[in-house]
Amino acid sequence: MLDVARRHRVCTSLVYRWRRTLLRDGVASEALPLPGAAFVPVEVANVPMAPQPEPLGPGVVEVVGPAGQRIRLAPPIDARVLKAVLAGFA
Repeated sequence: MLDVARRHRVCTSLVYRWRRTLLRDGVASEALPLPGAAFVPVEVANVPMAPQPEPLGPGVVEVVGPAGQRIRLAPPIDARVLKAVLAGFA
């Protein structure tokens, strides 16, 4: 308990109080020794990657709709055009 209190810069009595409260309320149980380091099996799914869009040029605005559709506007961008594009996604 002393090591934990020092590591987290709290009073040792607080650590004991928190532990007692957690044990009393059934949130925690008596600490069991932790196992050493171990490997865990991992399975990598064979999922094809989605194609990445080409990078945007300077000043280009890309609008992505809710269904994934993309519209790119190159400068100069007219505010009325941008407003119409955004309204089309609503």
